[in-house]
Amino acid sequence: MDCVTNSKSRKEFDETVRHISAVVRQMERLRSAMSTLCECFLARAKDDDDDPLWHRFYTIQMSTYLCSKKNLEVSAPEGDMVHDLIRSVWEEDVKNYMDNSKFGPISNVDQWFRTIRIDFPMDPFDPCCAFFHGEMPSGQFRLCQKDPKKDDQEIAVSN
Repeated sequence: MDCVTNSKSRKEFDETVRHISAVVRQMERLRSAMSTLCECFLARAKDDDDDPLWHRFYTIQMSTYLCSKKNLEVSAPEGDMVHDLIRSVWEEDVKNYMDNSKFGPISNVDQWFRTIRIDFPMDPFDPCCAFFHGEMPSGQFRLCQKDPKKDDQEIAVSN
């Protein structure tokens, strides 16, 4: 009986490891795709700013935007607009704060950059939005709103 249980447990373990490996490979492809998209919109904007902090801020913020899109689908004009919005926030707020901070240099800029929320123009009822979980025929949309400080919340909106 122990042999059967151990053999079964081993097979389940092997299957779990294969599944985890497949997920990790998919995550690596996703990270590579997001990085490529970020670089494409920098190139399209002819953005030649070589400030490494700008590049980190841009990559973090553009990745945040891309994660809101199903299948990382973004049109060229949309990506250009998001680039311009991120650039504007960088120049008007973030860089200005970093240059003039009375508290000295920020110790972990990546962590701080992730706390900055840009109000990206998103339509949560757009089926391309990653937060859309609705069906048209029922006459009601279901919007799942993710908040890292709270549990998932579902909001019902009538047509």
